[in-house]
This record gives sequence, C-alpha cells and structure tokens, in this order.
Amino acid sequence: MFKKAVPVWAEGREKEMHLRLRFKAIIDRPAAESCIVRLATSGIYNLYVNGQFVAYGPARAGRGHFRVDEYDVMPRLHNGKNIVVIEVCGYYVTSYYLIRQSSFLAAEIVADENVLCCTGDGFTAQQNPYYIQKIQRYSPQRPFVETYRIQECDTYLQDETVGTETIVPVTGGTFLPRGNRYPLFECTKAEAIESGSVSYFEPEEIWRSHTFTSAKPGLNNFDPAEYELVVTDYSQKMRFTPAEDIGGVRFAADSYCTYRLPYNATGMIAMDVTCDEDLEFYVLFDEVLSDGELNPYRGGCSNSIRYELCKGVHHLQFFEVYTMRYFKLVAAQSSCRVENLRMVEFKHPPVAYDTGIFSPEMKKIADAAIETYRQNSVDLFTDCPSRERAGWLCDSYFLGRTEYFLTGSSLVEKNFLENFLHEESYEGLPEGMLPMCYPSDHVVSGHFIPQWTLWLVLQLEEYLQRSGDRDLIDRFEPRIEKLLGWFSGFENADGLLEKLPGWNFVEWSMANKLVQDVNYPTNMLYSGALAAVARLYNKPQLLEKSAAIKDTVRAQSLQNGFFVDRALRQEDGTLKIDSETTETCQYYAFYFGIATPETHPELWNTMLNDFGPQRDPEKTYPRIYQSNAFIGNYLRLDFMMRVGEYEKARENILGYFGYMAERTGTLWENVGTTASCNHGFAAYVVTWLDQLNRN
Repeated sequence: MFKKAVPVWAEGREKEMHLRLRFKAIIDRPAAESCIVRLATSGIYNLYVNGQFVAYGPARAGRGHFRVDEYDVMPRLHNGKNIVVIEVCGYYVTSYYLIRQSSFLAAEIVADENVLCCTGDGFTAQQNPYYIQKIQRYSPQRPFVETYRIQECDTYLQDETVGTETIVPVTGGTFLPRGNRYPLFECTKAEAIESGSVSYFEPEEIWRSHTFTSAKPGLNNFDPAEYELVVTDYSQKMRFTPAEDIGGVRFAADSYCTYRLPYNATGMIAMDVTCDEDLEFYVLFDEVLSDGELNPYRGGCSNSIRYELCKGVHHLQFFEVYTMRYFKLVAAQSSCRVENLRMVEFKHPPVAYDTGIFSPEMKKIADAAIETYRQNSVDLFTDCPSRERAGWLCDSYFLGRTEYFLTGSSLVEKNFLENFLHEESYEGLPEGMLPMCYPSDHVVSGHFIPQWTLWLVLQLEEYLQRSGDRDLIDRFEPRIEKLLGWFSGFENADGLLEKLPGWNFVEWSMANKLVQDVNYPTNMLYSGALAAVARLYNKPQLLEKSAAIKDTVRAQSLQNGFFVDRALRQEDGTLKIDSETTETCQYYAFYFGIATPETHPELWNTMLNDFGPQRDPEKTYPRIYQSNAFIGNYLRLDFMMRVGEYEKARENILGYFGYMAERTGTLWENVGTTASCNHGFAAYVVTWLDQLNRN
C-alpha cells in the first residue's frame, strides 16, 4: 500500500495514553497531475494543508489491520512552500470505538508516482502543546474528552516551524485499502435561539461518570487524582439566565448563547474566536433539550469541551466528532467575538434517493431515516455516532439492508463483516464466541451477547444475496462452525438453548429481564440462524434441527393464546413454564415462523389491531409487557410489511417515528430520549416507506 512510508511514533511513547502528536511536512508545489497524501494510523487523525482542515479518519479495521486513506491535496497547494500537518491522537485505551493498539502513523506524500516525503524520511513531529493530556474519559465506550490550554496563538498548522520530538520506526501491521466511500465534510450552520448571562453557584451534588470510580479490570483511565481538571464540574456550577434579545456573535463577560442545528448532526464544531482578554470558553452540547434546557450529561457522556484562551484570534475546531442538535457557547470571566461558526459534518456522502415522493409527514420520517443512515455508515456500521461509535451486530443486520437499498452496493457492509475475520480469537471471550461489536476491546467487562452472533448469521445469508461475495462467506465458515459448537454446549434434553452465559439480550424492555433459564425468543432466533447456516453451507441436517426447535418452542411457549418468554428449571430438575409474557416475544414468534397469520389467526389479529403505538399498556392487555423500539417494534413492522399489512403499517410508522423526526431529524434507540437519539438500525425505516409508496 505504501511506497516508502514506515510506521513511526515518538520514541518510547507508543503505549502512552492520550498522546497527540502533530506530524509536519513542508513541500513545494509539485509539477504533477496529483499530489496524494496517503496515511494509516492506529489512532485518530486530522489532516490539514496550509492551515485548512482536509479530513478526519481513519476507516477502522480489525486488530493488527489498518486501512489506508488517500487524499489528493493538489487543489489546496499554492506556489512555493506548503505545510501539511497530520495530527494523530494515540489513545491506547480499551474502548468500543477503537482497539487498544500501540500508536503509530504511516504516511507519505506522492506526486504522481514520486514520493516527496514520508514518515521515516521528511516528517517532523511535536506533541500538541495545547491539549490537556490527563483528563477524564468522554464515555465508558469512547476515550478522552477534549480540553485545551492555549497560552499563545497557535500558528503551527501554517508556519514553517519544525517539530523536535524524536520519532522512530515502530510496529505497524497489515495495511489494507480503504474499500469504502469518503465523507465530504459538509458544513452546516446553526441558528442562535437563546442568549443571556451566566452566574455561578455551588450545587449540592456534582454528576460524574462512573468511569471515575470504575473498578472494572481493563478499563484504562488516568487516575482521577492525576486529572489536571474535571471539565464536567465547571458547567454544573453555572446558572443560565435568558435575556430578551438573542445575540450569538459578540459575547460579554459571563454570557452564553444556545444554538440549534437543522437536525441532530455529527461532526466537529468550528469557529473563529477573538478574545479581548484571557478567556475561559466552553462548548456544551446534546441531541435534545430536556425540559427546555440543554443537559450535556443526559446520556452519561461528558458533552463538555473547555478552552483556556489567551488574548488574540483563535481558529478552533474540535479534534473529535460528536453528535448534537443543540450546543451552548459560554464566555466566562471576559468577553469575545465568535465568527464563522459551523458544524463540519462527518457522515456518509449524500445518497441519490428522492424523498420528495412522500407526503410531508412521511417525508420527514424518510429524511430522518436517511440522516440516521449517513451518520452511522461512514467507515462501518455503528450503533450510534455519539456515545459509542461502535460496530454493533444486530444494528448491522438492518443497516446492511439499508445500505443496499440506498446505494445499490454493500461497501460499508463488506468492511464491517471483513473486520471480524482480522482476529483469530478475542481476548476475554469464550472459545468460539464472536464479539457483540467490533473492532473493539472486550477485556473491559468480558461482555458478549450470544443473540447478536445469531443475527450475524442471518446477516451473512442476506449479504451473500446482496453482493454475491461467496469468498467472504466461505472465510466465515470455520468461525460459524465454532460458534454453533459453542451454542450446542447449552442445548438441553429438549434441544433448546438453556442458561446461556453472557449478556443475554432480547430487547431494551422487560424482555431483557426474562432471559433465563430457557428463553423462547432466543430459541426462535436460534432456529432461524440454524436454517440460514444450512442454506449457506449446504447442511440439510441443520434444517431438520431448526424445524425441531420450532416445534418444541411452539409446544412449550404457547400458553393461553400468547407465547410466553421463558421456562425456569426447578430444584427437582423439571422445567416449569413461566407465565410472564412480552409483546416482543410474539413478534419473534411471527418473524421466525413459529407462528403465521394462517396458523395463529386470532393471535395475529390481536397483535395487529390491539397492539402498536396507540396501545395504552395499563388498559389494553396490561399483563403483556410493552415492546421498545429496539427491536420489538422493528420486528412488528418488518413482519407487517412482509405479509402486506400496508395501511396498518403506515399508521404505525407515523405513530412510532413521526415525533422523533419532528424533534431531532433522526430516529432513536428507544421510544423516549433516555439514550441515543440517532441509532443505526432505525435507518431501516426508509425501506418500509418506499415499499408503502409502491403499494
């Protein structure tokens, strides 16, 4: 992949947490058709040319593998000397966002076929002197927050100063092509909606993330005693008093302004800040307003960035990408002027699908679904672009369908799936088990979700149908054999899975509290996965096994007209059917063929007409626990579309998603705002809308 570049890093510091290095090359504008910056890293990079932001990356891969990005920067070069800076953060911590691997950068600048400079020959480096290294984590699933102490105006991105850090060759890995689309880094403006004054007080209680006191082995963090400051403490001591007039450019001392983006967006806030004197400056943000107020800690993340700025002009841009519809700028203790305020978005490039074919109500939902897709399908499929940015299974099942529908290809899906093959075994997981999300570290908790690997099997079958990529499917076969071997060790005398270890996940609802000992939704899913493996790898005996499981589940689980969720093993060894029942269990039954509208017409009629978004669970079937968005409501709607219940599906889609689209312009993890308001699987809604439009 590289002509001359070698992986390098600061000498002896490749396993240092949260180290940000700025690599610089000074080049003359070449007489060439193109000038390509080619780079790969185990961390996160920002690329700049002559002080202007170019790109954020990389595209992630599995352990020991690194995808190479390429950018033609010729249009950004001028005659004479040009400054190319690649700032890299080597986090070297366990997370669901990035794998903990030794830090490195490999980069080269190539004019046509001639290497102008490369790491190992031509780049210098310095540690960014302005960021604060020893700081709290952003969330348990992502690395550290950003906080800055800028004591002199930073010109390093534009001047010819060279770095003095000693950089040496280090271990890299296997380099791969990006294999995927590049984001366009579109810029979006924000509207000022409120401004006022800031006063200060001492709250009775200060919120702090559990990462401060977490005793989980493997959760890397600085000792809180080492923190230079706790950025989340500051905003909790601020009281905001609105004024009648809305400002947004000129900030008096101890003032604020709240802004609203057109939709819940992911990217980097950028702005020019002119400080009259030394200034403490804050950016607080979230996806929604909570009771009319911006709560930057609503989702358990540290959505707070602090700058200590010296007098003068500062060109600021977040290093990392975050998700928000609302953000608040706070000028503490002195005044400033803010100009050129924008969000530099990080998302999949635009898709060609025209939502103008829908009614206004449905168009809002379709636009929200596409926006959700774009923000969760950049380098791989993610659960959310905010709290975790992790490549979760099950989300990927729905996103794989959505990508093919919107783009006609499966580029993101191929990268996502291929990543799982980059590692032979996974530290912290049982032999044969696959990660619930990847690339990520699982030594933090030893968590794994058995059910999610079964959704992976279903996705593989559909991926083959979409892509024709038999090679990837065959490469998965040994993994799938080991996976089924793991599951077979938990089959009871009835052939059903019993007492599965791990984090058993059926749905974010009461269904997740009914997962032991024999969980019927899990066994319904298991039957579907076995049938998929039978078709993928020509194993007809697994079709027989799948059918037998369906028969057994049908015989045991159907009680008093509904499928119950579980059976409990008694002290005498017998299995007792439990009466607790969830709405979601019924949808699993229909989705995986345990029941059909023809075999169970009364149950289907009840689920179709008495359940759904209009149901009051305290009045209508109060003993049946209500479904949540993920994944009960999706199984309901997907099955309704499968059997042609289009009018009822239309009503349900408006009921389930209309308010989400109206409030954030994206679709949510749950039916309420208790978690992510921009979740990957939800993008799938657009495929239903298209199907409704055609029927």
